[in-house]
Amino acid sequence: MITISGFLAIAVPILIFVLILGVVVFIHELGHYLMARRAGVFVEEFALGMGPKLLGFRGKSQVYEEDRTLYSLRMFPIGGFCRMRGMDDTVPDDPTALNNKTVLQRMSVIIGGSLFNFIAAFLLFFLLVLLDGYSFPQVHSVREDTPAYHAGLMAGDRITHINGRRVALFEDFVTQLEFSGGRPVDVRFVRDGQRHNMYITPVRVGNHFQLGFFMERRFGFLDTVPESGQRVGVFGTMRTSAEMILFNMRMPFTLLARFIAGDTMPEGAGVMGPIGMAGEVTVIYQEVISRGILPTFLTMLFFTALLNAALGVMNMLPIPALDGARLVFLGIEGVRRRPVSPEREGLVHMVGFVLLMVLAVFIAYRDIVRLIY
Repeated sequence: MITISGFLAIAVPILIFVLILGVVVFIHELGHYLMARRAGVFVEEFALGMGPKLLGFRGKSQVYEEDRTLYSLRMFPIGGFCRMRGMDDTVPDDPTALNNKTVLQRMSVIIGGSLFNFIAAFLLFFLLVLLDGYSFPQVHSVREDTPAYHAGLMAGDRITHINGRRVALFEDFVTQLEFSGGRPVDVRFVRDGQRHNMYITPVRVGNHFQLGFFMERRFGFLDTVPESGQRVGVFGTMRTSAEMILFNMRMPFTLLARFIAGDTMPEGAGVMGPIGMAGEVTVIYQEVISRGILPTFLTMLFFTALLNAALGVMNMLPIPALDGARLVFLGIEGVRRRPVSPEREGLVHMVGFVLLMVLAVFIAYRDIVRLIY
């Protein structure tokens, strides 16, 4: 029998995930909307959610009095869209239609969605680092009888590379250890201004590999700073936030390259859809809620930043039906000085959309099986 507390432990994180997904999609579509307005493109409808319309109202006219954007809220709180005049069909002799704008103007409208996701991710990372601080790959102390201890790592050593890969963040360091699969890693570090290298074999602790030392930490404004600690600064926060954005932008490509090459993959790495992400949020929520409301809020904020970065990258991929493919066609038009026929482009996007739907169903099936078993 499911108790009220048990029901809430599942229902609350799912609701949080739905809200997070709605916010991320809203930011993406807002980017398209604002860039369209800037380019003088008429937005026919700006919708949050999919399916039947629940609520809607008309805004003020943009160019012509009869042109008023419909702002709507739809039944299913997953997804959303920004429908523009002349986006999927040709509207001749209309200066407010997307198809009548220059290639650069249309590119700016298409890029706007991912651009706003990246801006949102940066601002969220900046806020999180400023409030909660961050760890970085410099040795604070070494635990006895660990690989780092036996190899001779010392407090103050600044690790710069693992297996030739630059590590600037805690996440960089952890990822490279996971990629090792437990094999010895080439650790490059700086001690007293001098570069050194040593091979260290990670050990598995729980589900992750470790070397056996604690990292240095910069403390956020919500932390109580010990006597030997330092608070984060604005410039350091900006640099760390930029590093986080770059890390999350390149990680999908890194994982894909390793998958194709048959290399070791980190624990839990793989393609995941909304159902799988909702499951992950539920697990994370149940782990952190016992620590209090503030840690839970910061964790969900971090997940929102990650999702913004992921959506921004995904939509820039040159896959038919996604923004990246539209940019490819615009690039071809810019080179040829004439557009690809709407029929051919529409066919490519339609086929791509069907394949994406098939992939989405397959991913949803895998997510459900993973949650059940």
